[in-house]
Amino acid sequence: MAEIITKTFQSKGGKLVYHKLVGKNKDLTIIYIHGLAPISSLYIEMFADQYHEFSLSEYSFLIPNLIGFGESEKPDNLEVYTMENQGHYLHDLLLSENVHNVIIIAISMGGPVAISLIDKIKNQKDEDIKVKGLFYLEGNLDKNDTFFSSRITKYPFEQFKEHFDLWIDDLIKRSNKENVEFLEGYRALGPYSVWGSAYDIVILSESNKLLPHLMQLSDFPMYFVFGEKNKGRFTSESLVKKANLPIIYIPNAGHAMRHDNPEDFWKVIKKLLKTCF
Repeated sequence: MAEIITKTFQSKGGKLVYHKLVGKNKDLTIIYIHGLAPISSLYIEMFADQYHEFSLSEYSFLIPNLIGFGESEKPDNLEVYTMENQGHYLHDLLLSENVHNVIIIAISMGGPVAISLIDKIKNQKDEDIKVKGLFYLEGNLDKNDTFFSSRITKYPFEQFKEHFDLWIDDLIKRSNKENVEFLEGYRALGPYSVWGSAYDIVILSESNKLLPHLMQLSDFPMYFVFGEKNKGRFTSESLVKKANLPIIYIPNAGHAMRHDNPEDFWKVIKKLLKTCF
C-alpha cells in the first residue's frame, strides 16, 4: 500500500510543500492542482483515503500546496500569487521530481495555473516533459466564473488587508454551520495570498483568452468536468460546448465533486485516464 510522502521544494516564490503517492506506473505522474481555498491536513488525508479506497495505486500523484496555501510559504508579495508564477513554480517542481509524462487535474483557480504550467512546458523545447492529458474541473474560463474572486477584489488591497478578519467573519455569518471550520481556514492564508490570487484570476478570466490559449497549446486529450448539480449554471460551460470540446458531468455533485461524490468522480476519471496514454 502506497504511503503519503511529504516533501518541500524551494521554488522562486518560496518554500513549496507537496505530497507524493507513488503508484505502480512510475513513468506517468498525475499532478492535482487545488483552487482558491484553505488546504488543511484533512485535505491530504481525504486524498490518501480515496487513493486506497478507489484503487488508484496504478498511478503516481503529486499533490502540491500552491505558494500561499496550506503549509507552503506565504510571502507578503502580491506578485508571487499570479497564475503564471504559480504555474512556473509547478514546472520547476516537475523538473526536480524528474517527471517526464504528466496528466494534470485542476479545479477552479487551479485551471489557469494549469494553463500556465502547460504553456511553460511547451515553451521549454529542450526539456523532456510531455503533457499527456488535462482534466479541467470547473476551472476559470470567463468573467462569470469569478463570482467569489470578484467579491474579494471589489476592495482595494490595502482596505482588504485592513479588514481581512472582518471579511472572513462576514463569510461565516452568511454560511451554513457545517462550513464554518472550512471558512476559518482562510485566516491562515492571510490577505496577500487570497487577494493576490483573486485579483489575477479576475484579470485573466475577464480577458476571455484562457480557453483560446489552452486550445492553441493542446495536443493532448482534454476533458472539461462539471458537477451535474451545476449543469447550465456557468457560461464557461457554453464556451466549451461552442468549441466542441468534451464535457463530462459528475452525478450527484456540485463544485466540490471529489468531496460530494468521490466514488463516481474517480470512476469517471479512471475511465478517461486510459485515453491519455
